[in-house]
Amino acid sequence: MKLRRFVIAIRSLMPCRLSQLIRMLLMAFAAPAAIAQTSTPAASSSTTAPPSASSSGRPAVTLSEVMVTANRRREPQRDVPMHVDTVQAASLLQLGAKNLNDYVSYQPGVFFASAGGTGQGELVMRGVSTGNQTSPTVSLYIDDVPVGGSTVYAAAATFLFDPALLDLDHIEFLYGPQGTLYGAGSMGGLVKYVTTKPDLSGYSGNVGGDVSNTNRGGASYSEHASLNIPLMKDKAALRVSAVDQHITGVYRAVGETPAGGADRTHTKGVRVQLEVDPVDKLSLNVTAMAQKIAADGLSMGDFSLQGQPISGGPYNRALNHREPFTQTLQLYSFHAGYEFDWGTADWISSYQSFVNHSVQDYPDSFLSLLNLIGPLFGVDQPLASLYVDSQYTVHKISQEMRLTSRKNDRFDWLLGLWLNREDVWEQYVLQGDNVSSPGATGLIAQAVNARFSEYAGYGDLTWYVGPTLDLTVGARASGNTQRLSNFEDGPFAGSPGGFREHKKSQDITKMVTLTWHPTREDSFYMRASTGYRPGGLQAPLQSTLLIPNPSATNSFGSDNLESYELGYKSSHLDGHLNVGVDGYDIEWHHMQLYTYTLGNTIIQNAGDARVKGIEMQANYSKGSWQLGVSGAYTDAFTNNGAPQLGIQPDARLPYSARWTGTVSGKYQFKLAATDAYVGAAVRGSSHRNAGFDGDTSDPNFKLPGFMFLDLNMGVNLRSGANFDFYVRNVFDRRLPIGTLNDEAVNFLATVGGPMLVQMSTPRTVGVAFNVPF
Repeated sequence: MKLRRFVIAIRSLMPCRLSQLIRMLLMAFAAPAAIAQTSTPAASSSTTAPPSASSSGRPAVTLSEVMVTANRRREPQRDVPMHVDTVQAASLLQLGAKNLNDYVSYQPGVFFASAGGTGQGELVMRGVSTGNQTSPTVSLYIDDVPVGGSTVYAAAATFLFDPALLDLDHIEFLYGPQGTLYGAGSMGGLVKYVTTKPDLSGYSGNVGGDVSNTNRGGASYSEHASLNIPLMKDKAALRVSAVDQHITGVYRAVGETPAGGADRTHTKGVRVQLEVDPVDKLSLNVTAMAQKIAADGLSMGDFSLQGQPISGGPYNRALNHREPFTQTLQLYSFHAGYEFDWGTADWISSYQSFVNHSVQDYPDSFLSLLNLIGPLFGVDQPLASLYVDSQYTVHKISQEMRLTSRKNDRFDWLLGLWLNREDVWEQYVLQGDNVSSPGATGLIAQAVNARFSEYAGYGDLTWYVGPTLDLTVGARASGNTQRLSNFEDGPFAGSPGGFREHKKSQDITKMVTLTWHPTREDSFYMRASTGYRPGGLQAPLQSTLLIPNPSATNSFGSDNLESYELGYKSSHLDGHLNVGVDGYDIEWHHMQLYTYTLGNTIIQNAGDARVKGIEMQANYSKGSWQLGVSGAYTDAFTNNGAPQLGIQPDARLPYSARWTGTVSGKYQFKLAATDAYVGAAVRGSSHRNAGFDGDTSDPNFKLPGFMFLDLNMGVNLRSGANFDFYVRNVFDRRLPIGTLNDEAVNFLATVGGPMLVQMSTPRTVGVAFNVPF
């Protein structure tokens, strides 16, 4: 009777489809759950002592379990009812991983779509991508603070904060929409960098570095150091970290500006964190960090749409003008936490300045076209080059207030308020160097100012229906106001004199999770959640240089999705084997798509899509062996397409490989009384599309499948120092793995320009070391 009333209550709260799934799950689990509540455990022949349990009958947390903060609570990863994966920073250092592209390459179902190199690109999880994204579908956090731009005005899907491993403890990957707790822009998932916190108990620190050599490129090197200083024992401590990283370039510029290693990159950063615990139960944290990335050029080669290099080699780029790039982040945050008897209160404030400056050369085919039609627009001076010089400056202020209850026998809850203001300034110039006289001729000069203000209230409630059955419901109500002004000039300006616009909108995201724990080792869950990206404003341009564009409007709407997920997590062989499997069905509505025609880019809501997939992970650790395998199957396709853009129904979504997987192993042994290990990792993917088949404004490029082998070995000295030797891409596989994802350049490929393609990094051999003290 109790279960029947429970089903009726849930059905009244949820959509029909989800209520049917919950009813089926409850019917399947009701009998075993009742037996688990009333029966006496059978005697076991094992000599292992049974685990301790909490007063509610649930297993207590053990110290060996991996702890995560995915649900804004610190809890064991195995207890989180969704797909969450963690990667330790120490493991990435052992493998020679140096940037975001490397970090995610071991995560099946996660892809970094580069837009030119370190700091330029977009994250894709579970295939939720349209290729050229308007704004992110995956959010990026450092601890509790979102980092980088979040809207189309900030080019947030082009410039993504790409952190060096600056005093990082681990990275958490949260799969699926996270809109209830993390808000807009997390439709596909979320990546969270969790840093090392100050230690109040004593002095500590470390120094380390990395030296490597890459085929075609040469030497790379980096240094890092951290120092923990207790200011008052058990009351205050200061932690300071710094990194300096130089990565060789492997691409060659040919043509008017020849250069080898044209994409050399230098990253430097510093982080300072002060923790003060003035009284019992009160903790105060102040953090300041800064990082700068400076690259000499794009990590891209020239290809035809048929997949052939066209500038003398797959790592060659024909340039008339060099393409330097810089990314600078300054982030300041304050976190106050107080523990009451009933729960915890958190106050989190942050301010960040995120600046991206880039130069991009346009190909000869478009330069020739402009020299041909230039006199029609009053440009009489022939040009020797054509390039865009742009800078996006983002100032972002965020404020979060959160109350979280303690673990209770019947109910847990969380309530929060979120405020965010993002101001963006864009300076954009399209110009060319003159042929016969010194100087440059400007074609378009554009100054854009935008403000995005967001406010939200959110919360969730977990009801422990019985010792083995939990129900969590959550919601987030968000509103935003937007303002956009644009002033432009020049012979090719689409809207001379500019415009001013504003709009308001609201969105609601929801989440329901049902979890069943029939035993301490097994957990089944069913999760339904939603996510969205906010709509926005754009230039009200009704025409282009050559043809009218009647589809252009001064705004575009939100796109949103619903995700339905079933999962299973288990632990076997006395905890040595841990397994996770989940399947999901995502329905994506009103996709935001770019449309590019000569002289004009607009955003439209066009078509729906569906993503279905299965993910699995298994890890075995016993004695000297550590083994891991993970894989993902993703079937992502349009439902009704967008015929007006040439996108047909059942077209595959960009960057959604059907199969991806990673297999890794490590064996530990003694070498002359010193701890040592050898390890290997194989990562692979089936073929992918970089765009939509048939897209008339953003052509598709076929990316082949791949498989890379990485090897590493190392020693850990008794002093705590460790030395690691690694080889990445052992067989020196060289093949395309991504495209530029720039709607203007990709459109030019349809009229004879090159497609800009990112190649795999050639074989890299290196050694890393870390010395603690």
